[in-house]
Amino acid sequence: MIKRKIIDSFWNVLTYLFSSVGIIVLLLIFIFVFSNGASTLSWNLITSDYNQTTYVLSYKDKYDGGNFEYKCKDDEYFSSYWGIAFTDTVNTEGVDSVIISYIDDHSPLLNGLLDVGNDNYHHLQVNQYVTTALLVGEEGNIISCPARKGAESMAAGFNRGVSITTLNLVDGGGGIRGSLIATLYLILFTLILVLPLGIAAAIYLSIYAKDNWLTHLLKSLIDMSSGVPSIIFGLVGLLLFVPMFNALVVSEGYSILAGALTMTIMLLPIVISTTKEAIDVIPKKIISGSLALGASQTQTTFKIILPNAIPGILTSTLLAIGRIIGESAAIIFVMGTQVQDHVLPNRGGTTLATHIYNLMGLENPNYKLASAIAIVILMSVLILNILVKLIGYRLNKFGRKH
Repeated sequence: MIKRKIIDSFWNVLTYLFSSVGIIVLLLIFIFVFSNGASTLSWNLITSDYNQTTYVLSYKDKYDGGNFEYKCKDDEYFSSYWGIAFTDTVNTEGVDSVIISYIDDHSPLLNGLLDVGNDNYHHLQVNQYVTTALLVGEEGNIISCPARKGAESMAAGFNRGVSITTLNLVDGGGGIRGSLIATLYLILFTLILVLPLGIAAAIYLSIYAKDNWLTHLLKSLIDMSSGVPSIIFGLVGLLLFVPMFNALVVSEGYSILAGALTMTIMLLPIVISTTKEAIDVIPKKIISGSLALGASQTQTTFKIILPNAIPGILTSTLLAIGRIIGESAAIIFVMGTQVQDHVLPNRGGTTLATHIYNLMGLENPNYKLASAIAIVILMSVLILNILVKLIGYRLNKFGRKH
C-alpha cells in the first residue's frame, strides 16, 4: 500500500513538473516580449502609416537673427536666434529622435523654408521629426546637427548658424496600421470561405456519409492534410491562386484574396475535425428523440445538432483566427513582404506576423518594434480566447435554461 502511494505521488509530481514547463515557457515569452516592446507600443504606432514622408528644405539667404523669447519646458531646448525649440523623443520604431516642439509665430522658418523637391515654400509644423540639419556659420563654416546628438546639440547648432543649407524632416512612418488592416482583411475573407465549407463537410461526414471505406479514407486524408507544412500550401497558392486572381480581379501580383484562399485550404482540416468532434459528442438520444417526434433529418441538423455544436464551432473559429494571425511562411508566398499603407483586397501586403519577419530581416533588426507587434498579436489572441469562452458559456447557459 505504501509502495503504491509512493509511486502515485511520484507520477503526480512528475505530471505537475512537466505541466509547469509549458506555463513557465509561456511566462518567459510574455516577459521577454513586454520588456522589449512595452516602451515602443503606443496608440500612435497602431494608427500610423509605415512609410515616411520626407522633406528636404533649405533657407539659403543669410538671416541676421532675432531675439526670440520662449520659456522652455524641462525637456525642451530653444534657439533664440531662429525662434524654434526641439525636444528629444522616441519615434514609433523605438529609435531616439528629435522633434520640433515649438515655432515662434514670427520665426523665418515658419513659412520661409524652400522645399528642394518642388521649389515651394514649406509650412513648418510642430511634432515633425528632424533627422539632420546643415547650417552655415558667420565665418562660412559648416555646422552639422544630426538627430543622434540630441535636441540640445541641435538647438546650439541653430544658434550658431546664419543660413540653413539642408534641413531634413520626416512625417510619420514606422506604424503598423496597414499591416493590422491587412491582417483583419485576411481573417474576414478566410472565415467567410472556410467556416461554411468546414461546417458543411463536418455535417456530411458525421450525419449523412455512409460508414464505408471511402468515408474512412476521407477522414484519414483530412487528418493527414493537417500535418502538411504550411510552406507547401504557400507554394500551391503561388502557382494556383495568385495567377487566378490576376486574371479575375486584375490584382497586381500578390493579393490578400489569394492569401485568404491559401489559408482556407490550410484551415479546412482544423475546422472540419473540430466541428465533427463537437457533433459526435452530442448525445444520440437527443437526435433520436427529434427524429422520433417527426422532424426530418434536415430539421434535426439545423435545429438540434448545429445549436448544440456551436461551442465546438466557436473553438474551431478561434483556432483558425489564431493560425491566420500567426502564419507567415505561406503568406509570404501569396501576399508578399512589402508593407502597404493603402490596403486593398486585390493587392499584396503584410500581416502582423510577416511585418515582424521584415523587421528581423533588416541589416540592423529592430527588436523593440518587433516585440511591440508581438504584444499586439498576443493581446489579440488573448482577447479572442476570452470572448469565445464567454460566448460559449452564455450559449451553454441559455441552452440549459431552455
